[in-house]
Amino acid sequence: MKTKLFLAFLLLAISAQAAPKVKTQHFEVKDSIRMFDKDDLQGLGFKFTKTVTADWPTTVNGKKSKALNDFLVEEVFYASHNTQSFPKTPEDVKSLTSCVKNWVSYILRENTMVQDFVVKEYGAPGVKDLNCNDEPMSCWYETTDFKFSHEVGNLVFFVENGDCYYGGAHNTFSSTFLAYDAVLDKPIRLTDIITNPSKLRRILPRYDKRDKDNKWWQNIDVPDIQNFYIKDGKMVFVFQPYAIGPFCDGIVEVPVPLKTLRAKKLLTTYGKKLLK
Repeated sequence: MKTKLFLAFLLLAISAQAAPKVKTQHFEVKDSIRMFDKDDLQGLGFKFTKTVTADWPTTVNGKKSKALNDFLVEEVFYASHNTQSFPKTPEDVKSLTSCVKNWVSYILRENTMVQDFVVKEYGAPGVKDLNCNDEPMSCWYETTDFKFSHEVGNLVFFVENGDCYYGGAHNTFSSTFLAYDAVLDKPIRLTDIITNPSKLRRILPRYDKRDKDNKWWQNIDVPDIQNFYIKDGKMVFVFQPYAIGPFCDGIVEVPVPLKTLRAKKLLTTYGKKLLK
């Protein structure tokens, strides 16, 4: 009996050691601008606020990973397309925070949709930076919240949650998952796990348990099924509002058992290892 208990505890200890340990550091960046009607520069104006909060991974299994950091900076902040804010990839959270401050400021001032709206509503706008403590005529916002989600074997999942409002009846929101193999030290994409994404796309509607009147699969193709995470033996495909259903359905998750994917010969050698 004692031998069995010892072996059980040993297995638990080995499992605990095998699971990636992710340490994170929190930071937050927030900035606002206010745009004014050219004839009323002292008025309440139009406020637009952007906020980024993140629990950014600093180490995985006690080690820093430049490849992971570079991958996340590109996926979350599109660094290669924003070289004015990211002249080089930041290697620590302090440097990243500084770059994100520049990125947030740039986005606020270069958002053509906001500027076009203000021109339409108020005429040619004047732009003035304020803390925006007073109540403005209109409040638009963008928020990004990034954090570690969970791990499955060697796979580490992060999630980026977005929320924005640009006027109208309601806000819109999104949830995007990013997968990384902590042992291989590389991002994991759909094709690392699935042998035939086109076939997978064709069978996904079968696992959508919503009312048939709300299913909008007709415009979905392989590039639209790249957002996924794995949990409890299932590969869960995540779709943003309006992608495959009305806004009232919100973010739609379509889970498919990994065993089913294996039975349909859709799992790569790497994907089969996720069943163990």
